[in-house]
Amino acid sequence: MKIFTKWVFLIGIILGSSSLIYAQSTTVSGKVQDESSGEPLAGVNVVVKGKVIGTISGPSGSFNLSVDMPPPFTLAFSFIGYTTQEIEVTSNNMELNINLAESSMLGQEVVISASRVEESILESPVTVEKMDIIAIQQTAAPDFYDGIANLKGVHVSQGSLNFTSINTRGFGAIANERFVQLIDGMDNSAPLLNFPTGNLTGFSELDAESIELVPGAASALYGPNAFNGILLMSSKSPFEYQGLSAQAKAGITTSDAQGESNPLYNFSLRYAKAFNNKWAFKVNLSVMEATDWLANDYTTDRVSPSTRFPAYTSAEGVNVPQSPNFDGINVYGDETNIPVPIGGTFGTLDLRRTGFTEEQLIDDFSASSLKYDAALHYRLNDQTEASLSYRFGGGNTIYIGQEKYALRGFGQQFLKAEIKSNNYFVRAYMTTEDAGDSYVVNALGGFASEAVSPTASQWAPTYAQTYVLAMQGYIPGVPAGNQQAAHAAARANADAPYASADINSIINTVRNNKFQSVDENGILGAKLVADSKLYHGEFNYNFSNLIDFAEIQVGGNFRRYDLFSDGTIFNESPDGGANESITIDEFGFYTQIKKSLIDDKLKIQASIRYDKNENFEGQSTPRVSAVYELMPNHNIRASYQTGFRNPQTQAQFIYFPTTTILLGSAEGNAERYGIHNGGAYTEESYQTYVASGSNDQNLLQVTNIDYVQPEQLTAYEAGYKGLFGNKLLIDVNYYHNIYKDFIAQQ
Repeated sequence: MKIFTKWVFLIGIILGSSSLIYAQSTTVSGKVQDESSGEPLAGVNVVVKGKVIGTISGPSGSFNLSVDMPPPFTLAFSFIGYTTQEIEVTSNNMELNINLAESSMLGQEVVISASRVEESILESPVTVEKMDIIAIQQTAAPDFYDGIANLKGVHVSQGSLNFTSINTRGFGAIANERFVQLIDGMDNSAPLLNFPTGNLTGFSELDAESIELVPGAASALYGPNAFNGILLMSSKSPFEYQGLSAQAKAGITTSDAQGESNPLYNFSLRYAKAFNNKWAFKVNLSVMEATDWLANDYTTDRVSPSTRFPAYTSAEGVNVPQSPNFDGINVYGDETNIPVPIGGTFGTLDLRRTGFTEEQLIDDFSASSLKYDAALHYRLNDQTEASLSYRFGGGNTIYIGQEKYALRGFGQQFLKAEIKSNNYFVRAYMTTEDAGDSYVVNALGGFASEAVSPTASQWAPTYAQTYVLAMQGYIPGVPAGNQQAAHAAARANADAPYASADINSIINTVRNNKFQSVDENGILGAKLVADSKLYHGEFNYNFSNLIDFAEIQVGGNFRRYDLFSDGTIFNESPDGGANESITIDEFGFYTQIKKSLIDDKLKIQASIRYDKNENFEGQSTPRVSAVYELMPNHNIRASYQTGFRNPQTQAQFIYFPTTTILLGSAEGNAERYGIHNGGAYTEESYQTYVASGSNDQNLLQVTNIDYVQPEQLTAYEAGYKGLFGNKLLIDVNYYHNIYKDFIAQQ
């Protein structure tokens, strides 16, 4: 919090100490219209070139701009779908009539993500994809964020109707920790979950100006976790996009599982206003309501085929629901394997509990989101702008990782202070996360079963006793020696308490009790707690205004994670006592140099970054690239890129017992358990040991698991991008990725 306070204090000092400088004032007015039709154009950006001063044209196409500087200076008139026009102002009170010509945007886009400076997308040293404001507005989807799936090289995973995860060039899942998503420079990942939450906590479509995506390694400029790619989302300036905007979307979702159609609504409002070309503000509100998908595959097993019970195995080689060890895809509480030794000729029973269906456990199938934000901007001078912004995003959705999670009332808040100019920026922001009433669906099913009938003391002994008696012919209606009938009778007898129990009440109790805690009645809980924060400060300075021989920029950042789950997710009291928050500090700095050669036809760029996380050794990530202009609008490129990601906060400090015990493998967390460096057995040998029903330790094979370390990537890329006329753009790229210390679960 101290870091964030310092940045806010700095901005306050700058704002408080800034004095008014009176200079010659120049007024320019006029009208902007379409060149071919003569129709007035509203919303055209009118900006003093090289400054932050500007305005927009009104509904009639007219504009009026007062500038505290003497002529001459240049005005740039820009509008999406039209060719930008520059006009030199040579005297005060000039009256201008501007005719803008329509143009194709193909190959004309300007991007900043590849090099942290503005450049033509045709001259980018690495592959860049972009959605401009028109593409955003024309996205045929409930949320513009879903339109990113149409960009080249993008893979999308849909965990829920309103939870979309993006991945490019590499391994990823719905919880994609290898991909960074920034909104106006702020990391959109949840501090505790440590992966982007899509547009559930993002911003409104009405406020979206552009989206840039760099696939592949980008750590040289963006640091940890910019591994598979980075997404930069920019909102509209309240100076350049003023007025009231409203949008309404409606649709219908249908699925065979739910058996009916359900409505979908998405409403957005935006209002922005500027005063005297010095102050401006904007506010946004967005609400989305829909019904989520129901997953109801209750007949497919999610684990490997059974060889112990061939009578229950289907033609495809997987268990069927009547199998004693069936583990249904959308059935919860049947995940844990229960070996029950019964001795004699019967050996060991390989069992699983009878699970609950998704329809029984999910309390609400709504997929909803609420997002709102406000920002205040102030122009300190002609080149520098300060801003303070607040954003909230949250709602209800389903997240699927190792387990299935129902996010209920989940929310994130973002507070940012920033000063930016043409050649530098300084920003500080804080992110807070609240899990609301979220819960673990798998744990809910398992703990509800335990509350109905404890496995060790009631369910398993009842099952085993009934099975033995049935096999011996002592159960009426069950032929002696009939294994399948004996299992059916044993399960029916063990599950008898379900008929008399108040199942809904038990499920609600487990859902509202905290995970990894027990209430006064001995009932475990499935509810998650996430009261975590992220503090981040960073800067960037471009020396192009001071140095001529090359373009040089430097930057750096400091970040602190302050994580608290009250023991529901993280190992916050591993040695006993009260739960305490976990803090993780990291910092990084980088530099980049860009040089043009051979009459500006060849552009060579090199950058390097160093990052240090307190739990791991420092990481250096260089990048070298070259772009050569074959002819105007035709360029070839080649690059050597590196990336790395620190193990996510969960991979470091999680302690999460559900189907299995998920244990974060940072040395400070895992060392006390003695599992690593030769302290564990392979899963295969352990299963063999269990199946044997003996105590033969020789069946167990020791395995060596290292403490988790940063994941590293080396990438080589080559490409060509060329524009033929105004109608054909060819973009060809090749890349080769090499991974080291790949992180996965063992």
